[in-house]
Amino acid sequence: MSPVVRREQVLQGVHYPAPLATHEEVVKDAVVFWDTLRRFHFMINTTKFMVPVIGGKELDLHILYVEVTRRGGFEKVVAEKKWREVGGVFMFSPTTTSASFVLRKHYSTLLYHYEQVHFFRTQGPLSTPTPSEKPEPALVEYSPKGKGAKGTKPVNDCPVSVADEGIYYRAHFSRYTDHIG
Repeated sequence: MSPVVRREQVLQGVHYPAPLATHEEVVKDAVVFWDTLRRFHFMINTTKFMVPVIGGKELDLHILYVEVTRRGGFEKVVAEKKWREVGGVFMFSPTTTSASFVLRKHYSTLLYHYEQVHFFRTQGPLSTPTPSEKPEPALVEYSPKGKGAKGTKPVNDCPVSVADEGIYYRAHFSRYTDHIG
């Protein structure tokens, strides 16, 4: 999902376009949402727009947008630490342990600017979301003992998988892991 070129470099000098529909229309009708979201990304020249996959299913960006704006928008959800609450709506598999982090990441890259235009009706140069104060965690996948983790090799003298009480822990140290579960 994340382009090779830094997003900030791509969006320099770009201004927010006029909204393509009202916030109410976008929330009420998923077809309007998807149409305006795709057109919006084309208008701001996003280098890569793909629907993320979490736990083997495409993330419903319409539901994500509705849930975050219902709680006051990205900045408020971050400040009030409501990502777990937002993630609860999606009923992810228990093996998807980093859902809050992944939802926040995808929202900030795919929906933040859209929110600024359609929810807050922002005009002018693109703004950037408030950076996280905490370092980005490794994404962790849990699987029952004996499934998927056997035979993995250490990376930089650090084991990728560790058996502990019948559960294998496999850490994905990639900053841009988009598929979990």
